[in-house]
Amino acid sequence: MSWFGILSEKPWLPEAQGTAAQWGRTAYTPAVKISLRFLLGIISVFFMLFFVTFISRSQYDDFLALAGEPWQPFTHSWRLWINSGVLVLASVAMQNAVYALRRDQSLRLLCSLAAGALLAMLFIILQISVWQFLQAMGYGVAANPANSYFYILTGLHALHLLGGLVALGRVVNSLRRDGDLQNRHAAIEACALYWHYLLGLWLVLFFMLTRTPETYALIAAACGLG
Repeated sequence: MSWFGILSEKPWLPEAQGTAAQWGRTAYTPAVKISLRFLLGIISVFFMLFFVTFISRSQYDDFLALAGEPWQPFTHSWRLWINSGVLVLASVAMQNAVYALRRDQSLRLLCSLAAGALLAMLFIILQISVWQFLQAMGYGVAANPANSYFYILTGLHALHLLGGLVALGRVVNSLRRDGDLQNRHAAIEACALYWHYLLGLWLVLFFMLTRTPETYALIAAACGLG
């Protein structure tokens, strides 16, 4: 998305009147934070539309629920629990980077950013292994609507995480080039927030994709989609 391109820049837009020790008499909001808020809003609406169609589609007779036959692996979803744990650690590492940034601890900052990036890459690799595992067991993308939704939703999540890695790579590269922590403060905090958001989104996906047909029916009835 468009905010990736401005992470290594230094744009600042005026916000509400106030005082700020570093920026003078006027408080400023980094443009990257404004862009991130806009991006997260778009992503939220995008996935919400998918969730609505998923719940609506689950009420048709040909929809085969992920938590029951024939999607048996997700009655034992330990692989997804492992993936979730890795993404939690990635989010913790990114938050640790923010703490290091606020304390001007450059080495801790770079190590935390590297850990967050490596754990995010590990999550994507593990997610690919889940897809390969399911494919080997005969649960292909086009086998039934439930399978298709699983691959689409988890694939889109992985793509958004990959985009975050590209943005983070640009930030780290700019830090290595000029070592200016202050001018990268907003970009690093934005990356951390993006990681936290994707963790929250993944937990919602995990819940949605591993429920029973009865749970889908209750959600559909509550939303008027039954």
